[in-house]
Amino acid sequence: MRVALRMVPGAIGHGAGALRTRVGSLSPRMRGRLLVALGVLALLATLYFAWFRDSSFVAVEDVKVTGIRTDDAPRIRARLEATARGMSTLHVDEEALRRALPVGAAVADLRVRTDFPHGMTIEVVQSPAVAVLVAPGKRMAVAGDGSVLKGVRAGDVPVINVASVPGSGRLGRGRARQLVAVAAAAPASLRARIERVRYLSAKGLVAYLESGPQVILGDAGNLAGKWAAAAAILADEESRGASYVDVSLPDRPVAGGVDVPQPEPEQPPAGTGATPAPGAAPAAPGGAASPATPGATPAPGAATPPGATQAQPAPAAPAATAPQPSTTP
Repeated sequence: MRVALRMVPGAIGHGAGALRTRVGSLSPRMRGRLLVALGVLALLATLYFAWFRDSSFVAVEDVKVTGIRTDDAPRIRARLEATARGMSTLHVDEEALRRALPVGAAVADLRVRTDFPHGMTIEVVQSPAVAVLVAPGKRMAVAGDGSVLKGVRAGDVPVINVASVPGSGRLGRGRARQLVAVAAAAPASLRARIERVRYLSAKGLVAYLESGPQVILGDAGNLAGKWAAAAAILADEESRGASYVDVSLPDRPVAGGVDVPQPEPEQPPAGTGATPAPGAAPAAPGGAASPATPGATPAPGAATPPGATQAQPAPAAPAATAPQPSTTP
């Protein structure tokens, strides 16, 4: 069964007018009760927003912070707990919690859950390590935004050699920050294959893949597009064996140093009458090469090989003269 609904112009105004008419038809006693009920609701709403939701009846007292894996965890936990205790379970300000985080905390997100009337749990989502900074005698994991992850043990992430490793905070906008950005922009499947990231004056930013080619990225612009182009080239069978992949211009990527096997020279099949190479000895019967005969005269009409001088026939020996009888008496 299909029911068609059609909006009639002025229906809303008509409905409001009908409601006023119905209220007006109530007895004075009923109208008074209705007004009292509306007043009580307005008062309760005012009390809730202006007082109860921020009152001590629902104040946060029991705070639990989880998910922090850095050496800076005590300081982060203390700041979050102090900020949370200024809230209530009915009025949580997550932006205030994020502002309470210390600079360089490398926190990707906060997940807040309340337990009425006084409990709150804050789950800290730590930013993952994308590289490890290595200086003489010191190593430190670093997040994609340059935040130092003090106390975090990095897994299979690229190595970046630096002169010194900061103890905390975030990297500045120098060369080390660009190298970290290269590692952060790489797809997760490729990042696990990057052994190290360097800067070379002749090539710019370069990533070295384990058992693979160098990936030349040039400057720090459009790193995501450059890595996408590199992934496409590395997945191409024709690029297998390349010693480098240049994606400094991502719309014109180049794979270089590919070893292309040279085809074997074709040998003419026996019995086809193929002409031997210039200067080659004529083939003997049965396919064996015949030794050249010094002074041999080529057949009439045979072509002289380029650069060779045609042999001349040897002069005939003078005919022997028969002895004449002596006429001397």
